[in-house]
Amino acid sequence: MRTKTFFSNKKNATHAAEELIRKANASIDFDPDIVFFYVTLKYNGHYQEMLNIIKKRFEGVPQIGASIDGMIFPHDMRTDGAVLVLGEDKDARIEVKSANEKGALKSAQTLARMIKCEKGVVILHFPLIHVPGLKKSAEFYATGKYYSTKAKMGDEEYKKKIARNFSNYCERSKTFYFLPDVLEIVAKELGFTVPVIGVNVLHLQVKFNSPSIFSNFKDIEDGIAALVIEKNDVEVIYGDIYPQKGNSMEETMSAIKNNFDVVKEFNALFEGNVLISLDGKPPVKAFKEVTGTNKKVEPELNEKFSEENFQVQAPYFLSFFNEKTHGFMQIGIDSYFPFDLFPIMVDIDDFSNILLLAHEPTYGQMYNYISGLYSVKNMDLFHFFCIDVGTITSFGNKATDFQIEIEKKFDDNYIGLMITSPSIFLPELMKNKSNITEIKNNIYWSSCGTNIFCNI
Repeated sequence: MRTKTFFSNKKNATHAAEELIRKANASIDFDPDIVFFYVTLKYNGHYQEMLNIIKKRFEGVPQIGASIDGMIFPHDMRTDGAVLVLGEDKDARIEVKSANEKGALKSAQTLARMIKCEKGVVILHFPLIHVPGLKKSAEFYATGKYYSTKAKMGDEEYKKKIARNFSNYCERSKTFYFLPDVLEIVAKELGFTVPVIGVNVLHLQVKFNSPSIFSNFKDIEDGIAALVIEKNDVEVIYGDIYPQKGNSMEETMSAIKNNFDVVKEFNALFEGNVLISLDGKPPVKAFKEVTGTNKKVEPELNEKFSEENFQVQAPYFLSFFNEKTHGFMQIGIDSYFPFDLFPIMVDIDDFSNILLLAHEPTYGQMYNYISGLYSVKNMDLFHFFCIDVGTITSFGNKATDFQIEIEKKFDDNYIGLMITSPSIFLPELMKNKSNITEIKNNIYWSSCGTNIFCNI
């Protein structure tokens, strides 16, 4: 596939879209087979206006995209504006399908039945967490408070029953897409033979009605879309910042203890995707009691500033360990919800109730966040890749080095998305090592530090 990329960050959404079309008309020398369109929250609420303008020029061409936090493209890296990528590939069968049913898993099931692909790759776009408008957000918070109040009554089994009801609501309302389940639904429909990439979108700074998914020039909001590229010799590479997993859950837990600073071990109670308690306390309260200010902070700051070794972020995370895959995932906890129950992006019923609270020192690990780049075999193809947007908060302006590093490897034929850590289903034959982030059979994700490179 060969591509041409165009960028605009004009203040007005309509003017930005018109500029993209002017640049495209002046430059492209082919009829595109695929249109990628990604925008930042700068244009929140005006995506359809932009898509209408692009559709007028490229109607009939498959189109996919989303609202994201940043993009890396030839000679630039941006966290504002809009990027339009036009691709030509006469050797591939390319199509975009989408669904927006009542419920995240039902949407995934409907979409999976639409997809046919025997070789190549399927790239899903869906909101990891979708923040609805004011009315539905108020409903979500009220529901969370209701179930949190109910969960304070009764024994553990009763609490788990209440949490399961809340978990079902989270999925049914499409506030959460349980990403391993979504990937598994699509992978199963394809016979578990084709890699399925999850462009799971979640903004660092959320707004009402965000994020949005775009499919065939329509803003489908909290729907799910799939780009199907059926072609020989598509290369898909998954990487992460973590050590390899062990042969047992205990070995994996030991690997985490050896690589990160473990602060505390919790006994957790959970059901579905909902954390009920840590050591019998509400999750956020228990988390804050351990990670709050301590007396050592001031001398530690003085020491780090004097050594010019101060990290912007000191991320604490909860480590979960999967009893079936022996894999691991981590999530951060903060006061995101005004209630005690704490929903997350994954159904955690297959995980151990022993969780580790750890601190991840990111200093010195920067290039591990683009580890897949160093495994790419064919540099002459079109490169579609996703990296963790958390690198911006971790490394600040230093994160621009990613763009420099990528330019050293690739020609002007790529688009990179900076999103919440991407997820992937990898067929058994495509696995090249025992990645510790296996949270379901051959499905990989953690809330930080994953990256995917797809070469077409």
